[in-house]
Amino acid sequence: MESLDAWLAWLEGLHPREIELGLGRITEVADRLGLREASAPVVTVAGTNGKGSTVACLEAIYRAAGCRPGAYTSPHLLRYNERIRIDGAPVGDAAILDAFRAIDAARRDITLTYFEFATLAAAWCFRESGAGPWLLEVGLGGRLDATNCFDADLAVVTTIDLDHMEWLGDNREAIAGEKMGIARPERPVVCADAHPPRRIAERATAIGAPLWQLGRDYHYAANRQAWTWWHGDRRYADLPRPGWMGDAALANAAGAVMAVSGAHPALAVDPSAIRAGLTAARLAGRQARAPGPGAGWLLDVGHNPSAIALLAERLAAHRSDGKVRMAFGLMARKPIAPLLDRLAPVVDEWYVLDLGDPQSHSCADITAALERDEQVVIGAGDAAGARQQMEARTTGDDLMVAAGSFRVVEAFMRIGVGACNASGSGRN
Repeated sequence: MESLDAWLAWLEGLHPREIELGLGRITEVADRLGLREASAPVVTVAGTNGKGSTVACLEAIYRAAGCRPGAYTSPHLLRYNERIRIDGAPVGDAAILDAFRAIDAARRDITLTYFEFATLAAAWCFRESGAGPWLLEVGLGGRLDATNCFDADLAVVTTIDLDHMEWLGDNREAIAGEKMGIARPERPVVCADAHPPRRIAERATAIGAPLWQLGRDYHYAANRQAWTWWHGDRRYADLPRPGWMGDAALANAAGAVMAVSGAHPALAVDPSAIRAGLTAARLAGRQARAPGPGAGWLLDVGHNPSAIALLAERLAAHRSDGKVRMAFGLMARKPIAPLLDRLAPVVDEWYVLDLGDPQSHSCADITAALERDEQVVIGAGDAAGARQQMEARTTGDDLMVAAGSFRVVEAFMRIGVGACNASGSGRN
């Protein structure tokens, strides 16, 4: 296998299950490769929503501070390489292929999942390039997620909501317990959930981990143009607002600021880097704007109730300017009703997107759910058909939106709505 595409196709079938939580397999291979002796501080970020935003802010802040952070996130939108970034840039194919070959040789008879392979590849690339700190976004849960084979010097827990309940539990307390599995004894935890489940503080106390809690230990307040963060006597006023963040989502930026403002002395940066980093922070696919008729396109990868609630907040603000038309698709493991309940009041017309994936909800199922709610459905089909029909109907300051899954945003980027210069599925 000489190409990245060939390796990725092979990885799809290496392990009998796409998701199999547990640390035994990956820890054994990581130890064989010496990867758990991390050469730089490790920050692990868990939570239901806001992980990507938090990592994006941390990555930009550390770059502004003169570091070369290694950031590992998932899934990707267009290219696998997006998952592994060093100093803000996706690593090249050659580095990933070197990592894959080393991992394959070390694993011997151990089968690894696609995500476990990716996690080890990220660590390999970070170590070989001398990147630091390592910024690891948890894929699913925390306690048994592949990223948790690495000991976090600082753990960040973002908002907790009901998602992936078949693996994590059916209530916020249970889910919080899984997320807090990334915490290590006597090492700090930053919690960016303004209404945290009790389990977070209980677990921190049980293992002697200092806890920095939003709304108790640090705070933020926002206006339309900027926001303010404070902790005790330390105060940062008029901070730049990352473009994709609504007021509620600024909790993620606030958590990132706490993480670099003394929660862990070895990970602290100069305040000037915080301001510069927040100005430069970017997050692909999260409330991203793209040109088009009317007010143009808004692309958003939100696919659970909390993320959709943030999108709905933005769409509600737009409706005084013009209509909102949405292309919507969803993977079958996500329930339709909670998302439509949030979006129905702020969307004028719908186009149901066929994602071409047997693991997604069918157009017929989504259409039926919309029609039960007496929503206006203007069509169903692929992204190209959605673009043609929605743009033809758009006038004045009408806004066109594509949302519901990473796959939705990927489909539109591939037909030229937003940047597209790559191949490969985002696997979400």
